[in-house]
Amino acid sequence: MDIIIRHLIFFSVGVFQDILITYYYQTIAKEYAWRAAFFSTIVTLLNLLILYEILAGIEDQIFTIILAYAVGNGVGTSLVIKKHQILKLFYKKTGR
Repeated sequence: MDIIIRHLIFFSVGVFQDILITYYYQTIAKEYAWRAAFFSTIVTLLNLLILYEILAGIEDQIFTIILAYAVGNGVGTSLVIKKHQILKLFYKKTGR
């Protein structure tokens, strides 16, 4: 059970991190200097913490943890890119 929870945590962190990174790139593209600086700081801290956690504490399932994290990154990118379509479907079903 601990293995499954650890994989889900890294998957969720991957999703969250990629959402942050995508918004970071959007703030750079729109030239929002302060927002880009804030997101850059958060993304860098998160990257280093994740790298430390993977390298320091996980020897047994390192490949599957990295795979779960990478898939989470892919899902995060998809969610941000498709957010308008997802919201449109949600509002269409609820009648808002």
